[in-house]
Amino acid sequence: LALFCPSCPQPGINMPLHWEEKYARQVNQWLVMKRFVVDGNFTAQHMNMRQPELDIFLSDGLGYMVEEGDYKAHLASATESRERSTCSNHRAVNAANTNRSNLRATGVGATACARHGCFIPHCVVDFQKGERHMNIDYSICNAIKHAAKGIDDTLVIYDVGCQWSLHFAERVNNYYGLTLPDNTEIVAAVGKFHLSAHKLACFP
Repeated sequence: LALFCPSCPQPGINMPLHWEEKYARQVNQWLVMKRFVVDGNFTAQHMNMRQPELDIFLSDGLGYMVEEGDYKAHLASATESRERSTCSNHRAVNAANTNRSNLRATGVGATACARHGCFIPHCVVDFQKGERHMNIDYSICNAIKHAAKGIDDTLVIYDVGCQWSLHFAERVNNYYGLTLPDNTEIVAAVGKFHLSAHKLACFP
């Protein structure tokens, strides 16, 4: 029920049949690499319902939001580090430990194409205690798997990309619901708007 960006490279949809030969990995990989931008919205809150059983999904996981059951199973299996940001007193990392008992969701996080800003289907997640890695990991893994056949390289632009990427591979290996296609290569980056909150040591 949701469409992805029609301009971003998608094998079998908008690319030549033999695109691997035309865009050799070592020469033109930047032309077809997946490019994503990730961010959270702390104002998109959802209060607890008095009668949650009346909250009925009409299209669970068929639009831009993730499927509720699998997402909850992932959150139940994951544990979040309470470490503070090593690059700066960054709001997105430090707000991950906040909690508001009257809210069902303290905000949302999403992954979109960095070229055109189009949201990726099945990649919008709810936050429970701020913007935690366990939430963003699920969104990013779903994004990388979407129309990903044959494209191994992914650029992930995230305002706390230096912190998120430190143990991402370990979390994928250890937590339910996090999977990536074989041969996936991820380059983590920080957008220019957020560079002032970082140090040179963030990206050696």
